[in-house]
Amino acid sequence: MNEHEQAEYSIGNFGLAMIGIALFAIVCLLFWFSVSQQEKSSHPDKVTTILGKPRPVPAFTLADQYGNPFTAVNLQGQWTFLYFGYTSCPDVCPTTLGALAVTDRTLREGPLAMHPKFVFISVDPERDTQEQLARYVPYFNPNFLGATGAEEEILALTRPLGIVYRRSYEGDSESTYLVDHSASVLLINPEGRMVATFSPPHDGKSIAEHFRRIAGEFESP
Repeated sequence: MNEHEQAEYSIGNFGLAMIGIALFAIVCLLFWFSVSQQEKSSHPDKVTTILGKPRPVPAFTLADQYGNPFTAVNLQGQWTFLYFGYTSCPDVCPTTLGALAVTDRTLREGPLAMHPKFVFISVDPERDTQEQLARYVPYFNPNFLGATGAEEEILALTRPLGIVYRRSYEGDSESTYLVDHSASVLLINPEGRMVATFSPPHDGKSIAEHFRRIAGEFESP
């Protein structure tokens, strides 16, 4: 074999090797895609949890941003999204309320027969007065309701529902603090029972989609 034939032979082998590598890469990609799709179908949503047994909302007494009593009775007869936070929250609260505003707008594009209400409950009653809630909550959506009350009443509601919170002080001042709190959104059915939770990161349209499915199954005979 002369030098020219050897060069052509080497080039041919190199080309075949590159084709083989490309085919191997394609097979690997197809395998990865197949596995990832199977995982997605097995775990369609890792942020939505539907309770196997609905959890009753305990008795409590708070007041809304208009000064009206807000109790467990207000959570009956209609679907309700509950979110716990505080108006001085620097990040997760405004982000979540913004997402829930998207949920509200998305659901209003469909039938309103089972449209839910949205309630923001402050776990910082010392700073979140009725006036403060009236300024803060409607900023995200005029249809949203804010409520708070005495510490013992808030705990009477949060503890049975698995919501936790605590103050985190900065420096020596007792008036300067953050509140670490659960960031899940709770879904209460018209019977006043918690049926699902939505963990962060929150996507308003995704929450609306899951709500339609959950509410549809509840309404079905």
